[in-house]
Order: sequence, then structure tokens, then C-alpha cells
Amino acid sequence: MDELLFVDSTFEKDNTSRYKLSIQLCLDGFSFSILSSNNKCLVLYQSKRLNSDTDNTSIDILKDSIRNCDYLNLSYDQISVIWLTNKTGLIPSDLFSEALAIDSLQLCHPILKNETVLWDEICEMNVFLVYALPSALPEFIKTHFAGAELSHQSYSFYKRVLKRDIDIKHPKLFVQVYDQFFDAFIPDIEQKHFANNFTFKDETDMVYFILNIYKQQKLNTEYSHLHISGKIDETSKAFQILKRYVKEIHIEKMPNEIPLKKNIPGSEYNQFTKLLNTSLCE
Repeated sequence: MDELLFVDSTFEKDNTSRYKLSIQLCLDGFSFSILSSNNKCLVLYQSKRLNSDTDNTSIDILKDSIRNCDYLNLSYDQISVIWLTNKTGLIPSDLFSEALAIDSLQLCHPILKNETVLWDEICEMNVFLVYALPSALPEFIKTHFAGAELSHQSYSFYKRVLKRDIDIKHPKLFVQVYDQFFDAFIPDIEQKHFANNFTFKDETDMVYFILNIYKQQKLNTEYSHLHISGKIDETSKAFQILKRYVKEIHIEKMPNEIPLKKNIPGSEYNQFTKLLNTSLCE
């Protein structure tokens, strides 16, 4: 069932035009946060898991679920829509063209007939982030969320990391975890960034890929810190294994003022950190 995880006592449902809405969409469902004008979290909401036999049916179910959610039919001062997918790639800005974007993505991922290709420019990296999503989605977002900005989930992740100081001697590894894959990013002062995503079957699988990044990128597990955000917490199996090998691990958590329901794992709440940070990257 749908879960309203948190509502602040100061939230005014009849006066939302001064608030910011950040919503993450995928074919399995959606989640969103509502922030005040000074970025205080007011609402956290996670939809039920949407299941269907085909992607075409899934997008119809997703659109109907959004239309039927009261919070998503209110007016907001600012709306950020994030599409969640691992069908993505990076193209240097100097080489970018629409044709190259489509061809390059098709080399790495199967692009379905009912999908279209979009891109976000990340000036700090001198690249375009290219990704695929259902063709029906951009027009639906345009009509349902007037004035909304649509982007890929890695866009705000990369931009947020690049706002931090870069450790030249001991580069830091940043990981953002989702249900079945994670984004990984190692910023570099000379623009030789490491950026990729990895699909995993279980938490042990995820640990293997993270430790392999340390090995392949020649990072020292004693000094190169691991910063993890998203669907993970200290009780998870992945964290318990990782702390045996990596000395410094930092998990991004929800603000302390948000009360957590005892029957819901901390990892479910921590996945909202990317939504709370979206407006800070603009």
C-alpha cells in the first residue's frame, strides 16, 4: 500500500504554491518529498510497488497513480522530476550530437521502440548525461507538472559531489544505492572522473563491485573514504561487510528532526536523501 512516511506539523496543504516538490519516477512506482522555501522537509511519500506484464501497461499505471495522488495535484513553486534508470551514458560535450547520443546509448543498452532518448548537460564535467525513458513520459510530465524540470538521477548526484572538496592524494568514492543497481563516482581535479553504474543481484554482489572499484582504481581502503547514500543503512548486510575492508565509511542519513517509524527500515528513509538534496544542486 502507499505509505505517507512523514508529514511535518507546519505543512499547509492549502498553501503549497510556496513549496518545492521533488519526485522520483520509475516503472515500479514513485516517491517524493515536499520542501519548504528554506529547504525544510515537510512531506515524505512512497507509492506502492506497481506491477504489470509490459512496460506499456506500467507507464499507464504509473500515470494513473500520479493522477490519483492528492499531493501530486497541488500547485508548487518549484518541481523537480527525476527519472530512475540504469540505461545511461556520458558523452564529452565537444563530441555531442543528437545522433551520437542515440547511437552511443544503443551500443550499451537495448533501446525499446516505446522509449526515447534525452540528455542533461553537466557543465562541471564537460559532458552530456544521456538516458532512455518511456516516450509517453515527457509529455505527461509537461502537462501534469507545469514548469517541471526533468532529469536523470545521476545528474543531481554528480553535481552535488562536485560541490565538495576533491581529495587529490586519497580520492573519495561516492556511491548512491537503488533497488537493483548503484551509481559510482570518483571526482578528479584534472577532470578525469570515474563515473559508472553497476547492476547487482544482492548485497554481497554490491559489495563485490564496490571493492572491485577500489582495486581497479587503485584506491587505498585505509585512506580513501567511501561515501554512501540511498537505500542502505548501518544494519544492512552490505555495510556490515564493507566496514571489514574500508576504514572510513560515511552513510548519508535523513535529518534528525524527521521521526522514523519503527516498522520501516532506515534504508527506506535514507533513499529520500537524494530528493531532499535535489533543490540544493540547482
